[in-house]
This record gives sequence, structure tokens and C-alpha cells, in this order.
Amino acid sequence: MMGRGIAEQGWRKGPWTPEEDKLLSEYVSSNGEGRWSSVSRCSGLNRSGKSCRLRWVNYLRPGLKRGQITPQEEGIIIELHALWGNKWSTIARYLPGRTDNEIKNYWRTHFKKTDKSSQKQEKRKALILEQEVQHHHQQQQQLEAGEMKMVNTIDHVKMHEAQEMYFMYHNLEDQCSPVMTQDVASWADFVVEDYYGLWGGLWNLDDHPQG
Repeated sequence: MMGRGIAEQGWRKGPWTPEEDKLLSEYVSSNGEGRWSSVSRCSGLNRSGKSCRLRWVNYLRPGLKRGQITPQEEGIIIELHALWGNKWSTIARYLPGRTDNEIKNYWRTHFKKTDKSSQKQEKRKALILEQEVQHHHQQQQQLEAGEMKMVNTIDHVKMHEAQEMYFMYHNLEDQCSPVMTQDVASWADFVVEDYYGLWGGLWNLDDHPQG
């Protein structure tokens, strides 16, 4: 473990030279890809296995496409990123000649800011929608409270009017009762008096002698 740590600390870093690229290409041509841990020991390169693999995959392997990403390739990147997110190696399989590192750098350069802006817009829309829902709920509560208050007011007015009509009716009854009683009594006295007057006249007829 100690020897390995010392060896890792002695790896060369920084830009690759043309001589290093030639040594790496010759090694891969002779031994194939995948044996990166033995590159430094067998090729004479003072580079780590990881550094050799990345150099080969991203810069030296045959079939790499050079130049800018085309509009067609950009459309594929956007579509596949919507499906898989930041799975660059998976996306690179559908873009022959392009590396996952190249695709990642292209996305971060051209779309990362736009992606963040879109996320902010979505959050802003969600916040506005939530505020509108809360405002509508508050208006509904205020409307229901106003309707309930109106109903209570109408009920109170109706109760007050019913009470006034009740008291008015009873006051009128109290005022009319003595008058009606007095009128009935006078009418009864008149009938009795007329009755006795009539019969009294008839009796008087009997008292006069007939001619």
C-alpha cells in the first residue's frame, strides 16, 4: 500500500505531449483497450491508468469526430437528456465518434444556464399558482362569512317585524274590546226597551172599551 501511494504521487500530470500520445497509441494497438493499470509499467509512460484511459477514449481512439456539435447531434443530446438526465456515457452511445466528456462539456456550456432558468421559471409559476389558490380560498371564506351575516341580519329583521306585529295586534285588541262591549250592551238595552214598549202598548189596547 505504501509503495502504491508513493507511485501514485509520482505520476506525471498536466498536458500530454506528442511523444506520450505515440507511446499510448502503440501500447493500445499491441495490447488492446482495457488494461490501463499496466500501461505505465509496460509502455514507459509515467501516467496513471485513469489518465491513460481518459486520454485514449477522449482524444486518441480511432473514429473520434472532431469539430463542433452539429444541430442534429444537439437535438439528440437534448432529447436523450430529457429521458436520462446526466448519463453522458449512455447518451454518447447514440452519437458515434463523440465522447461522454465532450457531450457533458457541451451541455454545461450551452444548456446548463437555460436549464436553471427554466427551473426558476417553473418554481415561480408554482409559487404564483399557490398564491392564487390561497387568495381564492380566502375570498371564498369571506363570501361565505358575508352570506351568513346577511342571513342572520334578515332573520333578525323578520323576528323584529314579527314582534312588532304581535304587539300591535294585541294593543289593538285591547283598545277595541271595551268599545265592542259597550256597543253590545247598548244594543241589548235598546232591544229590551223596545220589546217591553211594544208589549206595553198591546196591554194598553185591552184597557180601552170597544165601541
